[in-house]
Amino acid sequence: MSQQRTFTRRTFVRRAGAAGAAVAGSTLWATAPAAARARRYGKAQSPLRHIVISCQENRSFDHYFGYAPQVQAAGYGPPRGYTLPDGAGGRHAPFEFTALETPDPPHGWSSVHRQWNNGAMDGFYREFGDNAIGYYTAKELPYYYGLLRSAGLCANYFCSLLGPTWPNRFYLMAGTSGGITANGYWGYNTFKSAQWPIILDLLDEAGLSWKIYYIGSDGVDVGDTDNVAVFWDRYSADPRTAKSIDEYYEDCAAGTLPNVSWIIPSYSMEFDEHPPANVGVGMGFQAQTIEALRGSPHWGKAAFLLTYDEHGGFFDHVPPPQVDGFGLGIRVPLWVISPHARRGVIASRRPADHVSTLRFIERNWGLPTLASRNHLFDHATPVSGSPTPSWINIDPARPQNISTTGKYQADGKPAPPRDGMDGLSDLFDLFHFE
Repeated sequence: MSQQRTFTRRTFVRRAGAAGAAVAGSTLWATAPAAARARRYGKAQSPLRHIVISCQENRSFDHYFGYAPQVQAAGYGPPRGYTLPDGAGGRHAPFEFTALETPDPPHGWSSVHRQWNNGAMDGFYREFGDNAIGYYTAKELPYYYGLLRSAGLCANYFCSLLGPTWPNRFYLMAGTSGGITANGYWGYNTFKSAQWPIILDLLDEAGLSWKIYYIGSDGVDVGDTDNVAVFWDRYSADPRTAKSIDEYYEDCAAGTLPNVSWIIPSYSMEFDEHPPANVGVGMGFQAQTIEALRGSPHWGKAAFLLTYDEHGGFFDHVPPPQVDGFGLGIRVPLWVISPHARRGVIASRRPADHVSTLRFIERNWGLPTLASRNHLFDHATPVSGSPTPSWINIDPARPQNISTTGKYQADGKPAPPRDGMDGLSDLFDLFHFE
């Protein structure tokens, strides 16, 4: 199964169209000397000194938790009698998935827009039939459902873009996908860090420590990886981006975790819950990582955020707020696990998305926003037929990292980093900070 899924990802990125990458100029990343920068930033604004962000794949909120009794009681699940149309006059009610392995619904830019249907949220069955409208319960996901007693499940958290994995993960690291809407730009040294800063730049500037625990055997050069930070040339060979799961466990036990960590589970080894992977395998993996932090010396000053990069084509009934031409995307789960977290089914006062994790980090340590540093995408993005923007590296030795068959699919709309948007949550109200 792993080989088949790897081939599917490779085939997709080589043949599928790449959506556009935005550029409005060649603004360079300019900073003060490192010592001066570190003096200006880095003082925590909460009890938290260690934030761990783990991002799984392709599960919607309703698909995983919409029929949980606690979610239903709080009014965040599908309403009584909820059904979806099939396009031929029939309607179909969601039903419980008892199989832990199920097919993979379509979740590219065009398919997701048909599922979303301008906010009607009624295209899921039409796109993939019964396989798109199954849901899980505590019987299939016991560890996750058990977290409701000790952690918070955010009910108004959305992925960032109405599209697939990599653009959403660009938002997770950069606050924007730069107008990219498909899995068409990938590989080491693809993006120029000097022109397109990401959260790692802000952390380094402030003298804050970070690591990416990159779990499994995915291949960056063949397009299997979800570790998108290495797509930026400044971090392609940085050893901090390739730490192992054993190193994570060791850092937890020894009390040596960095200030900010990301956990990237393997796609090809099926740790990430991406269909048709067994959801119990990914849940078991996450249970180990969460419990390692809970048992560490860091626990009193730590938070673990567990989310999903996008909904994977599975149904959700809540229309995402549209903050720009790219998203927000479909609702996905966000677990907030910390001794300081609110418990049970919770919601932030403002809608949240992957960029909210950046706002959380920035507020916690008083960092500037990426929006204040990156003005490449403030006014427009490329449109169909545009040449490759100057901030994308073209390596003649490995042209496969750029898809040449795609079109830009966002009509030139601007896509500045969203961490400058006050209308998005910074997640602080999901915690009790004294």
